[in-house]
Amino acid sequence: MASFRVMVGSVPYLPSQAVVRALEGEEHWDSEAQTWYLTVNRHELRVSPQMPVALVDGVARELSAPPIIEQGQLLLPERLWSEAIGSWKPLVPSQGIPVTGRLRTIVVDPGHGGHDPGAHGPTGLKEKSLALDVAKRLRDLLTQDGFRVVMTRSDDRFIPLNGRTAIGNRQNGDLFVSIHANASRSKAASGFEVYYLSEATDDNARALAASENAALPDEVDPGAVSGGTQAIVWDLLYTEHRVESSDLASRIVYGLKTQVGPKNRGVKSARFAVLKGARMPAVLVEVGFITNRKEEQQMRSAQYRQNLAEGVRRGIHSFKEEFERKNAYTR
Repeated sequence: MASFRVMVGSVPYLPSQAVVRALEGEEHWDSEAQTWYLTVNRHELRVSPQMPVALVDGVARELSAPPIIEQGQLLLPERLWSEAIGSWKPLVPSQGIPVTGRLRTIVVDPGHGGHDPGAHGPTGLKEKSLALDVAKRLRDLLTQDGFRVVMTRSDDRFIPLNGRTAIGNRQNGDLFVSIHANASRSKAASGFEVYYLSEATDDNARALAASENAALPDEVDPGAVSGGTQAIVWDLLYTEHRVESSDLASRIVYGLKTQVGPKNRGVKSARFAVLKGARMPAVLVEVGFITNRKEEQQMRSAQYRQNLAEGVRRGIHSFKEEFERKNAYTR
């Protein structure tokens, strides 16, 4: 690769296009996350311009120099090639199994369960029970529509946060939808909102994520990278489906608005542990404030729960139609 070397000051770089050709890999640029992906057989590299960290097969590696963009071309530090990816084997030619852009499997995750009751209302309604009931209603609706539905739990049992998306990944889920109910010290707080995985939108979103997560585990071995690069590693790991997740969240918000009225708190983002690691678009639906006496009373109604499930269903259908319109070709 020496013939492709580009010197920027005293640092040798390689054009990303030359690396892709040499490894016969596949590249993808996520403009929203400002992240570049290289896939070679079963290997994957993720980098972001100006960020001195790379993810090499999911392992964080600090770089002596960050990737940069010069004249519209992404340049990778040459040491990344010599020390990490240069030995990767080229892609094995495909046997031509077509993959279409159809959504078939929906993973429905009722929040909490077992010894973890979640929040509770003024008259004792438990979040875990509400979430399970709404999730089952959603499962039944989607099954009637012809979807394959995977439930992370179908009874009152505890599933660890990181085990929930793992279930969806093992089942080759196309969408992940986690059902929850919100809580607030303010008795007046009300309305539904839908979250996707990203930086917290505001202090309320940050506090909600903290309460749901208890403690967000470290993403990497603390000794692997310095503390200042932890946030960079997090973004590289968990932004792959950010755009689709945001779109799904918007469509579910609209679906809920049509079914249960205008108590719409909108689309928000936060670092929910239950969403991280999902290899699919993933959202967390807060169906309302269980701590609001009026909303808790509504949540006790079977018809209201059915309306909540129908609202989420409408959002999923809307996302499916747009997704399949954009992906009607064989990829």
